[in-house]
Amino acid sequence: MANYNFKVDLKGIIRLLSDNLYSSEKVFLRELLQNAVDAIEARRRADPNCPAGKITVTYRRMAKGAQLVFADNGIGLTKEEIHSFLSVIGQSSKRNEKMRNSFIGQFGIGLLSCFLVANEIKVITRPVTEEKAYQWVGKSDGSYVITEPKKVMEPGTHVYLKLTGSRYDFFTEQEIVTDLSEYGFLLKTPVFFDGENQKKIVNSNLIPWRQSFSMADDIMEFGELVFEETFFDVIPLIGDDIKGYAYISTRQTSANTSIQHKIFLKNMYVTDDGRDLIPKWAFFARCIINMENLTPTASREGFTKDAKLMKAKGEIEKCIFDYFVSLSQYDVRKLKQLTQIHNVAIKSLVMENEQIFKLFFPFLTFPTNQGILTGFQIVNASKKTPVNYCVELDDFRRLCPLVEGTKSLLVNGGYIYDASILQKLPKYYKNVRIEEFDNSSYDNILTDPPEDFIERVTLFRRYAERGLASFHCGVSFKQFSPASLQALYVQGEDALFAETMDRDSFSGFFEGFDFGDAQQEKDRNMLYLNSQNSFVQSLEQVRDEVFARNLIQVIYIQSLLAGHYTLGGAEMEIMNKSLQWLMEYALYGGR
Repeated sequence: MANYNFKVDLKGIIRLLSDNLYSSEKVFLRELLQNAVDAIEARRRADPNCPAGKITVTYRRMAKGAQLVFADNGIGLTKEEIHSFLSVIGQSSKRNEKMRNSFIGQFGIGLLSCFLVANEIKVITRPVTEEKAYQWVGKSDGSYVITEPKKVMEPGTHVYLKLTGSRYDFFTEQEIVTDLSEYGFLLKTPVFFDGENQKKIVNSNLIPWRQSFSMADDIMEFGELVFEETFFDVIPLIGDDIKGYAYISTRQTSANTSIQHKIFLKNMYVTDDGRDLIPKWAFFARCIINMENLTPTASREGFTKDAKLMKAKGEIEKCIFDYFVSLSQYDVRKLKQLTQIHNVAIKSLVMENEQIFKLFFPFLTFPTNQGILTGFQIVNASKKTPVNYCVELDDFRRLCPLVEGTKSLLVNGGYIYDASILQKLPKYYKNVRIEEFDNSSYDNILTDPPEDFIERVTLFRRYAERGLASFHCGVSFKQFSPASLQALYVQGEDALFAETMDRDSFSGFFEGFDFGDAQQEKDRNMLYLNSQNSFVQSLEQVRDEVFARNLIQVIYIQSLLAGHYTLGGAEMEIMNKSLQWLMEYALYGGR
């Protein structure tokens, strides 16, 4: 039986890298930086007395494009290593577990990314163990040549690329400087850029967490440099192999806001996407973090979802949460300001657990019929007067005029998170009485008239309830706004069901069921008469039951019409009869 080897289509592999592995062609700059940093670190480990590491990137225009050169003074490659590591796809000088955890690059495909922007890669390298250099030239068709140039050079590696066509048009000198600054922002090894228009160190940045002591202003300035915006405050992020800061934005944010972070692995930029690392509720913060112990994905544009990632996420979450706890103990003023800026964001946060709820609720704000109140004010108000909240914004708007000038507190829970938070309030604050508004809540939010007035209209109310008994409608005197409104009709929660039970066709079915007085009271329709209305105040003079019953039926029909309720046959009939009776009463003086 014959054995055969696979043939690899290098152009197909390069297409695969471009379309599926890397998100952008500019990653070749990161890969070259990583290789250079790793080579310098390998030399330092082999010889602690070696010269300080240095990376130089040179950019020069040519007749038909530009030449880009990456040079490092790292450990270099021997001829055998060139065959093994530059010419075998997937092979890497960092294959064993110890080396994988020590360096950034791990997969032996980094150099292939250069074929995304060039048709040919030239590498000249001199290993620290030899006096001579080697040159490797690889082409995108899969061929390569190794020679031994007479060039004299110090130990290290130079990578030459020629940018032409659209690659040259895109990778301008400024674009390369910008990308190098992004990827190498935290690198300890200096990266020198030698261009035609500028010469600079692209990573000459003061990193506060590397200083023995950093002032708060320096840390804030660092965040402004990184993210180009001002911040409310900063939270240090410190954990096992974690160093960084979470900057709290001065702009209102929400869970749908796209937040870009700066996340590094071993000082090399990896991603701006923090979904797998930053807690989802912390969308008011922008983080810059350097991780030392996470496992990168093959593209090195994210992290493997493993136990190490979950541990790091938990440590970051604890840092942010501990910051809030500290504010509640030592700087309540700042905590209040923070809550006001990110009111909606914090409201989503308090849904997480009891401790967070109790921490933030006193400072959250809610619209009420008495203006914008804090959670603290609502809790205090509930000790003195009934507090109700509306789930629907339209209900709140409809009810506000009715309670104007009263002591009743009505909270608008129609905005996102508000109703859910208010529902949890009695669970976390045991002595707080706050209830969701329903039709049975009118008795609580509408103010009772003076007792002497109630006594004077007791007889009329008795007659009135008899007059509306067939409509399953009770009568109550309350005072509410506006004074010009005589009455308010409120349909019971299950009025339709109550009416159905009375129909003859179902009388036998419901026989024997006890629905309870409380349920019947809740289901009953109510007609609230406004004691502040001058006409209602005159009802105490009515002593004739027939007159009172006809009068209340007319008021009942008017209230139905004002509330845009549909009049049934019974209501139409009673309206006509009552109006006729009242007209006859007026004409004949009750005779």
